[in-house]
Amino acid sequence: MPASPRPRAARRPFHRVAQAVLGTLRSGEYFTRWSLILAFIVGTFLSVPSVGEPSLIGYAKGVLVAALGFLPLAIIGGFGAMAERRLTSGGARIVVIAITIVAIAALRPFVNDAISLGLFDTATGANWPSRITTNVITSFALLSICAIAVSYHRQLRATTARLRDAGGRMRAGIAHADRMLTGIPDLLHSTAVDLRTHRDLLLSGPLTYEAVRAFCERVRTASHRLDEHGRTDPPPTSEVTVQGTRPVPLLGRLAPTPPLVVCLTYVAAALPFGIAHGGMDVIVITLVVAVVLDLAAGVAVRATRRLAPRPRGVVFLSIWFVVGVGVVCHTYIQVPQVGTLGLVPLIGIPLVAVIISVSVDAYRRARSEELRATAQLRSSAVELAAAVEAARAPLQQAVDILHGRLQGRCVIFAARIDDGQLDDATIATFRVETDDILDYLLRSTSDADADGETVDDLLQAWSVVMRVQADTDDDARAALTDPHARRAAVGLVNEALVNAVKHSAARAASVRISQADDAIRVRVSSAGTLGTGVHGLGGQTARTTLRQVGDDVVLEGLVSVGDA
Repeated sequence: MPASPRPRAARRPFHRVAQAVLGTLRSGEYFTRWSLILAFIVGTFLSVPSVGEPSLIGYAKGVLVAALGFLPLAIIGGFGAMAERRLTSGGARIVVIAITIVAIAALRPFVNDAISLGLFDTATGANWPSRITTNVITSFALLSICAIAVSYHRQLRATTARLRDAGGRMRAGIAHADRMLTGIPDLLHSTAVDLRTHRDLLLSGPLTYEAVRAFCERVRTASHRLDEHGRTDPPPTSEVTVQGTRPVPLLGRLAPTPPLVVCLTYVAAALPFGIAHGGMDVIVITLVVAVVLDLAAGVAVRATRRLAPRPRGVVFLSIWFVVGVGVVCHTYIQVPQVGTLGLVPLIGIPLVAVIISVSVDAYRRARSEELRATAQLRSSAVELAAAVEAARAPLQQAVDILHGRLQGRCVIFAARIDDGQLDDATIATFRVETDDILDYLLRSTSDADADGETVDDLLQAWSVVMRVQADTDDDARAALTDPHARRAAVGLVNEALVNAVKHSAARAASVRISQADDAIRVRVSSAGTLGTGVHGLGGQTARTTLRQVGDDVVLEGLVSVGDA
């Protein structure tokens, strides 16, 4: 019976790793200043040429030879980096990276041999194929890890910067709404005083149709002024700082490495040399020993999590140095004739562990920053929508009072004058009614009832960050009076707009809300590209989909109406 295919869940981690590596190779940022620093450290202290007898003096000579040999090889890497930057094709970039790595790996043994002969009159040994292959594997493995970490770190920092900028605009909007809410009583008081004064002037002078019409026009102007006051945009703002981030010492960044990554990286680098000098038996035994030591080191490192950052980092280095001692002992037992290269794990193992740990830590910290900024933006949008609703409710009520009731009384009063039915009772009634209306206007701040933020409130809040085009059909608008449906729709739209800023720095979005049988369909689209590995929005139900449609990222969801 043929073997069943591997489950998709089992293949997914390997697929993500392959995508990450391939994406980095195509990105145009594989070779960076960090890869230059890493190449120098690894080439000088880890992949050391064998010069003389296996001793500390011999290792020191190898380090000197490797350091001097790094200079001409770095020039080749510089040309490769320039070519990578200039090319636009992902495939061409991969070819340039491969040629650069292979060229440096192939030339390095001969460069080191020439320098060693010139300085110490000692050759670094033969075994050219195994040394070249070791260089290729080591360079590709460690440079790829570095490139992925740097690339992801930059992407996350760019995402965080976009989120911070949007969050800053939201914070400014909240402050503006709070200031507006605080100033509403004074604004309504001055409006009421002004209208009462001009009403008294109207009643103290000749009562003509034109005079009442002029007063009515003043009421209309005051109503429009209040309406415009509730729609003013906040002033521009600078980036807001996300709370909770603080500098961490380098030793404090040495967190546990992913299981087996250190040992597999070292074994992969040592594979050609091991096969050439000891055969597959040595490789298998070395792999078993490395796996055991890696797992033991992982357990020991994880047990130090409660220590302070610096002591934890010192313990981290000590644990991996002990692992390096174990690998050195194993190496000399299995391959006694290894020479100075047998001492490499003393520095090589801790060095690989530090490189991987710092890379992982950089990604985790950038990811943590991004999550904090995302949460802050999401909550700020909801807070701003609530603030907008709280500020607009009394203003809208005041507009309704002026536009509806007060203007209505003016129209009736003008009609009485025009029909020649004006008497003292009519004037007194007009005075009492307008006084009651203006007194009620002053109470509208406390009497206004905000029913909770709506989709319109949310879109008004997001207008400080991006241009949002909204289209809600009449049936859906009626259905959104249901509190559960309104809250769910607000949450869905908010999450979609956060996603738009987060993944594509979108400055415009389209929101379409329509009725779909017993549910409301929410569709939010914005220009951008859906990130690798982004398949949906956490916390949403199965009725929500996030997909790429042409040049747009589209979120669609169904919101039930009437559910508890």
